[in-house]
Amino acid sequence: MPDLYNGFLYGLLALYVVCVARLLTQKKNKDSTYWLTGAFVCWPLFMLDEWLRLGEITDLAELYGISEVFAVIGITCCYRAIKPMLYANPTARKRLWWPVFVTVLMQLTVIFISVEDKQQWFVASPTGEPLALWPAYLSSLLTGFSVLLIGILIAEHIQMYHRYLPQQAVDISRLKMPKLAGVMGGLVGLAFFSILLVTAATFGFLPVPFWESGHHLMLGTGLLLVLFSLTFVRRTSPSPLDYQRLDLEKASPYETSSIISKAERYAVQSKAFTKSFLTIDQFCRNADLDPTSLALALQVTQRKSFRHFIFSYRLAYAKDVLFKHDPALETVATQLGIQSDKFLSDHLIKRFNAHKP
Repeated sequence: MPDLYNGFLYGLLALYVVCVARLLTQKKNKDSTYWLTGAFVCWPLFMLDEWLRLGEITDLAELYGISEVFAVIGITCCYRAIKPMLYANPTARKRLWWPVFVTVLMQLTVIFISVEDKQQWFVASPTGEPLALWPAYLSSLLTGFSVLLIGILIAEHIQMYHRYLPQQAVDISRLKMPKLAGVMGGLVGLAFFSILLVTAATFGFLPVPFWESGHHLMLGTGLLLVLFSLTFVRRTSPSPLDYQRLDLEKASPYETSSIISKAERYAVQSKAFTKSFLTIDQFCRNADLDPTSLALALQVTQRKSFRHFIFSYRLAYAKDVLFKHDPALETVATQLGIQSDKFLSDHLIKRFNAHKP
């Protein structure tokens, strides 16, 4: 078991080095890079107890148990790094840091535990006696709950981004973040199991001699996988939409009619539908429209998303122009059925990209 534990730690350390190398070589949004760097700094600090146990450095036992808060800081930094990928105008909320402050306050109580007791924890973590050892248990529980809470918030933001992506982008297949969503879901699951493990050890339900290591390895692995996923360059479309306005679906008929007419005129005159990775933000900036107002007008009057709105022009153009020059294309489209919107749209974009100077 010690060999397996040591090997797993060395494996995590090797993956961390790879992640740092990827971080240094990737070009990202400055705000995202700033917060992502902070998250990378926090990860080895959170794992400090395991490095001390791995090296059997009992002389630094007074440092044991004071690094839990860095997991909370790390996931908070991940939140701040991910949000600019999802929102064009991300907001910074001070209450996001409340879990950090609460965890720090509880973390301070660990310094009252004697060094002799901490040295014994190098051999086996304490179990039971919650009234006497509550500082050791409570800081770990708060860390698990904080990572769980912020992980759920991030997962909800990603889910919201995917839900409204057709409302603000056309070619959405390459703008999605399914892997990051999956990794974040894994972190939430690991944080939940970590809470169960610490709770069981606190009340003596499950006498696991190294529950602290299990707690650190679960959260540390989940956080590191999130960091690894974030080092990959991904193309997103930060949303300019006001989701609350879209959910309310309140707009005057005159206003929506005027907005749609203006959007239709601009789409025909500019042939904006021929541009790959067109977003509602780009379209509205050139058409002098508000993105949320256009998305709301399409949703209320035509029950269409911005993606379907642009697809209708691509489909009409493909039928009028492409079929005349490529009869084989019409045959393929007919075989695919349902008017082959996506097939014709992709073919149209490839054709225009091929003729670009």
